[in-house]
Amino acid sequence: MMRTDPVSLEIMRNYYLSIANGMAAVIERTSYTSFIKETADFGAALIAPTGEFFIYPRNVGVTIFVGLNLLRAVEECGTLEPGDIIIFNDPYTSNGFASHLPDIQVFKPVFYKGKIVNYSWAFVHCSDIGGLAPGSISPLANDIHQEGLRMPPVKLFKRGEPNKEVETLIYANCRIPTLNHGDVNAMVAAVNTGEKRMLEMIEKYGIDAVDASMLDLLDQGELRARQVISKLPDGDYKFADYLDDDMASDVPIRLALTLKVKGDEFIIDFSECDPQVCTAFNVPSCGTKHSYLYQGLINYIFSEDPYIPINGGIARPISVISPKGCITNPEYPAAVGTRHPVSARLYSAVLGALSQIVPDRVPAAGAGQAAMIVLSTPEDAPRVGRKITVVQPMNGGSGALGDKDGADGQDHVAGFLKNTPIEILEQEVDTIVDRYELIPDTAGPGEHRGGYAIRLDFEIVKNNSIVTARGLERMRFEPWGLAGGKAGSLCEVKLNPDTKGEEALPKISVLNPVRGDVISIRTPGGGGWGDPFLRPTELVLNEVRGELLSPEKAKEAYGVIVKKQDGFYVVDEEATKKYREENKTTEIEQWNFGKARREYESRWTAEASAKLAVKLQELPPFERSLRKHQMHKVLDKRCGSGPVTVEAIEKAWGEF
Repeated sequence: MMRTDPVSLEIMRNYYLSIANGMAAVIERTSYTSFIKETADFGAALIAPTGEFFIYPRNVGVTIFVGLNLLRAVEECGTLEPGDIIIFNDPYTSNGFASHLPDIQVFKPVFYKGKIVNYSWAFVHCSDIGGLAPGSISPLANDIHQEGLRMPPVKLFKRGEPNKEVETLIYANCRIPTLNHGDVNAMVAAVNTGEKRMLEMIEKYGIDAVDASMLDLLDQGELRARQVISKLPDGDYKFADYLDDDMASDVPIRLALTLKVKGDEFIIDFSECDPQVCTAFNVPSCGTKHSYLYQGLINYIFSEDPYIPINGGIARPISVISPKGCITNPEYPAAVGTRHPVSARLYSAVLGALSQIVPDRVPAAGAGQAAMIVLSTPEDAPRVGRKITVVQPMNGGSGALGDKDGADGQDHVAGFLKNTPIEILEQEVDTIVDRYELIPDTAGPGEHRGGYAIRLDFEIVKNNSIVTARGLERMRFEPWGLAGGKAGSLCEVKLNPDTKGEEALPKISVLNPVRGDVISIRTPGGGGWGDPFLRPTELVLNEVRGELLSPEKAKEAYGVIVKKQDGFYVVDEEATKKYREENKTTEIEQWNFGKARREYESRWTAEASAKLAVKLQELPPFERSLRKHQMHKVLDKRCGSGPVTVEAIEKAWGEF
C-alpha cells in the first residue's frame, strides 16, 4: 500500500532528483581530473536506510550502480555520528559496491533529531590509486593487492572534522595526490550539498512525508518493474558469450547463463559459467545479486517503461545464482581491476537470452568494451613525478535494434561516458592526437546496421612514457548480429600504423613506447539486426557518399550496386534488384556469431564447455583456472580436429 498520494509523490520525486542532480553538478564543476570533468566517470545519488538507491539521476554521470546496496559498507563503519563522512574503495568489504579500487566511494549519513534519515552518496573513478602500473590497473594483476591501495569503509571526516591520518595514508599511496585530493574534496562537497538539501526538504515537508516517500519510490520502482517482467512468457532461456582470453593463456572465457522468467520475476543462473581467473577479469559480486551481472535486464526494463522511477526497487524482482569461485563471484584476493569487460559481455549475454523472447525489443551485440587507455608521462623539471590521464574511453559501435541503426562509436553498455576533447587531453598530458575518427566498413550489416567503430591514433612525445589499457576486447570474437543481421568488426591495436614499421599488437597490459611512436586503437563495430538485403538502398547510398561504406562492401553486404554518374555515386537500381534476387538468403539466422566463434564451438561445444565448468567447481577456486587451461591443452591435442566430448572430459579429468 502506498503511503503517499501519487501527486505528492511525484512532487517529492522531482525534489529528490533536483538534489541528486545538484550533487552531480558539484562534482562535475569542482573536480580536478579530466576523466571526471570531461568524461563524466562519476556519480551522485541518495540512498535509503535499506541501503538501496531511492533516487538516481538518469542522465548525469555513471548510470549502472542503481542496483547496488550500501548496507554492508554501512555495517563495516561501526557507529555513525552526525558529521561523519565515510570513504572506501574495497570490493571485498562492501559486497562489491566498490567494484574495483579506482572507484572511490564517499557517503554521509543524514541525521535528523538523532536518527539517520538516509545517506548522501558520491563516487569518482580515480585516475591512479597506486598499484603496479600508472593508472593502477593492469589486466595481468593476479591479486587485488597489486591493484592499488585498499580502503575498507573508514571515516574521512569524524563529527565534521577531517581525519588527517586517513588523508595522509591515502595520498601517500597514489601517483597524483594533488589531483586525487581535489576529486575527493569535490565528492565531500557533493555529499554535504545532499545533506543540506535533504534537511531543507524535511523542514518543508516533514520527516514523516520524507520517510514514507523514500519507501514509496522504491515500491513504485519494484511494482513497475514487475509489470514489465510479467508481460514475458515463463521459461528458461540459455545463452553464452565469450571474452577473448584471460591474457594468461589463449583459452577463451565462457560467460554462460540461464535466464529464468517466472511470473513477475527474473532469475539468472551462472552455474555453468567459467571459473574465476588468475588475472584481473573477475566481477566481485561477493555472492550478492550485483547489478553488474544483469545490467542488460535493468536497461530492458527502462526501455519498456521509460517513465519508471530510477531506483533500486527495479532490482527487487531480480535474483542471481552465482556459485562461489566462478568469474561472477570470485574469492578474495582475486584481482578485479578489469571487471568491466566481463560485465559488458554479460550485458550482451543477458540480452541474447532475452532475444529468444522479444528479438525486436533488444539490440544485437555492441562493441562490448569501454577500454580505458591510460598515458603516463614524466613531469618536466624542476617538478618530480608523473602526469597520468585516461586518453579516451574507447567505446565502439553499439548493436542495432529492430527499429533503428546502432549508435556510432558509443556502445549501449557504457553510453554514459563522454569523450575527452582533444584540446583538453593535449593540455593535460604530453601527447599529440593524430586521428580520432569513425572507421569505414566496420558496422555489422543488417536491415538496421550496427554502429561504426572508432580509431584513435596518439603520438608519444616523451621517452619514459607508459601506456596501459584495460578492457580491450573483441580482438577474436566479433559482436554478434541478430535476426539475420551480421556480426560487427573486431578490435585492433597497431604500433606506428601506415609506416614500414607497422606492428600489430596484442592486448596491452603495460607498454613502454619511445618518443615518436604512434599507438593506434581501433574499436569493434556493433552487430547488425535483420536481413541486410532489406536495407533501403538510399540509406546504403548515403553511407557510400559519406565514405563510411565502400562500394565493394555495399555490394557484398547489402547487395546494393553503386556507380559514378556526373561525379556522384548513384544506385544502379536494375543491377541491384537482380543481384539481391539472385543472392537472397532463404534461411534467417537468429544470431550470427562470426567465423571465429563458429570454429571454436565446432570443437568446444556448449555441452562440453558447460560440463567442464561444472567439473571445475569441485576444486578450490584458485586451482580452477589452471586446471581449465590444462584440460584445454590436453583435450585439444587428444581430440584432434574433432569435437571435444563430455566422455573425453570425464576421462581426462580422472587422469589428473
